[in-house]
Amino acid sequence: MPRRTAPSKADSALLPPWTPLPDSAIQVPATAAEWAQARAALLAASALGFDTESKPIFRADQHDDGPHIVQLATPRAAWVLQLRHPQALALAREVLAAPHITKVGFGLDNDLRTLPQRLGVQPANVLDLDKVFRHHGFGHNTGVRAAMAIVLQRSFSKSKRTSTSNWAAPTLSPAQVRYAANDAHAPALIHAALPAWQAQQPPLPPSKPPRPKKTVRLPQAPQQSVPASTNHPSSIMRWVLRFFALLCLGLGIVGVFLPGLPTTVFILMASWAAARSSPRIHAWLHRHKLFGPMLRNWEAGGYVSRRAKYSAAITMALSAAILWWLAQPWWAPMLASSCMAGVLLWLWRRPEPPTATAKN
Repeated sequence: MPRRTAPSKADSALLPPWTPLPDSAIQVPATAAEWAQARAALLAASALGFDTESKPIFRADQHDDGPHIVQLATPRAAWVLQLRHPQALALAREVLAAPHITKVGFGLDNDLRTLPQRLGVQPANVLDLDKVFRHHGFGHNTGVRAAMAIVLQRSFSKSKRTSTSNWAAPTLSPAQVRYAANDAHAPALIHAALPAWQAQQPPLPPSKPPRPKKTVRLPQAPQQSVPASTNHPSSIMRWVLRFFALLCLGLGIVGVFLPGLPTTVFILMASWAAARSSPRIHAWLHRHKLFGPMLRNWEAGGYVSRRAKYSAAITMALSAAILWWLAQPWWAPMLASSCMAGVLLWLWRRPEPPTATAKN
């Protein structure tokens, strides 16, 4: 198929403007009733426009802990989920992992790399619309603006200033809410109109089987001994992190029954190591009945529940009392008590989940 050129920004601006969603059709759930309504509406959809937003990074040494927003939309409504809320994390995880819902958007490669670590699940049934337009002869990155002009003959514009705003803010501005909703609503509209547009396009050429590659035999170089530590450093590091994750998990489990071991701290370290070495262990931790809530609270905003703080305080106080009663010489219980006091101080300085129902 001959190469096709997508409309330029100037060409798109000449078209009639598209009609964005009214504010009344954009939901930013905050109450239990709003979360329940959002869950029912999203899980009932067969296709959803999908995108994410992250707080911009301006320095190379900054840590990117995004995405901070997941936005989902039908052709008639949109939902903006702030992942700082545990309810938003749970809902985004459930919807994005649902195989019966097609999630559509543009340029989703980065989202599919970062979301599994943020949510603990792999998004299922995701359709990058850039690939659809690529099959019809357009470039690799058509984008939502050009696609809106191609399919719906409408102009679509976005605010550069809003796109680089603070998406991790506790309260989003009205401009941020509209921007996020539009970024998901536009792909939903384009996807709904795609069948009619595709029916008017030239037939796609039949796919050709790949040509067999010619085998070229090169003279073999003499074998040289390579130190084992330099063969696959990334693989070795993954095994080290996996062992560390299992060690911390074991200590966390022991801490459930043995006073003095801070379960929450060890489980957080296990999740950190598993996210970089074993998606299987990472996903199991997030699905666990006991460990999952504390991890979701932490990922939602570094939260530690009041229940976990009280539990740690009681077990550490009991351990300190036993040590002072039994241990000799005096500096041994002093050292252990100082370490436990430091961990406890750190735990109590962590923020608690924004809702009283979030438990550990």
